[in-house]
Amino acid sequence: MVAAATRFWSKHWKGYAFLLPVFAVLATFKYVPFFNALFMSFYDWNGANVKTFVGLRNFKEMLQDQAFYVSLKNMLIFTGAGVLIQLTVPLIAAVLVFHVRGKRLQNIFKLWFVIPLVIPSIVIYLTWQWIFAGDYGVLNELLERLGLESWTHAWLGESKTALWSVIFVNFPWIGGITFLLYLAGLMSISSELFEVARLDGMNVWQRFVRLELPLVRSQLKLVATLTIIQQIQSFENILVLTNGGPGQSTMTPALYLYLQGFSYSRMGYASAIGFVLFLILLLITWANNKFVKNTETID
Repeated sequence: MVAAATRFWSKHWKGYAFLLPVFAVLATFKYVPFFNALFMSFYDWNGANVKTFVGLRNFKEMLQDQAFYVSLKNMLIFTGAGVLIQLTVPLIAAVLVFHVRGKRLQNIFKLWFVIPLVIPSIVIYLTWQWIFAGDYGVLNELLERLGLESWTHAWLGESKTALWSVIFVNFPWIGGITFLLYLAGLMSISSELFEVARLDGMNVWQRFVRLELPLVRSQLKLVATLTIIQQIQSFENILVLTNGGPGQSTMTPALYLYLQGFSYSRMGYASAIGFVLFLILLLITWANNKFVKNTETID
């Protein structure tokens, strides 16, 4: 056993040596901050010179923090809507583009949907903030010109519309990595299977349900996992658009963590929130990998 391990290491040590810088970067910027945050979650810490051990007090306070529970509810809504959107709209777009017969036209569509990848997110959020603005916003101006003045709102300034307005950002929700993942999955399907489907007389819907959907299940699983992680961790969109308001109607745990740590200098409490979010992500990712099947094999 030891001799085999020694032979393996002597043969492959150069390849693993190239991984050392990767491990060093991961340790420096990922693992060390994580374990430091976990350690500091047991302290009353302001991020600088005040550090007092308080045990589980931060976690007990979190269990009694109504603002945290509101942020969890909002997170569930954002995550549910995000997963539903990313599992449907980009997939439909990818299927439609995949079946475009003209290669040149297909490439134009690919380029059109990939362009948003190079646009900074902050530019997109500021653009949507301008669209949803109450007094001078594009949406309200359009509604007024259509004679629908009663439909106008301060979209990001009213509790009943702010959360759904944030979800609507990035409409029509097509483009970027998700679209490319689905398209790559469709392109990996053997052309012979499509020929068999054509000979069997499958219509468009039957082909999608019986052939394409089962064979992109791995992509669906990956997209669901990435979307959940992104929705739980993301806060910059809420920070730019509403800063968690009005009230706490759009507050999320990630934004609440940021505000507690950097606005109120409660780094210990923020670390405790971050550790709870880590546990939630770990549980959801495990459940997704455990219970959601990968692509089926069609013989």
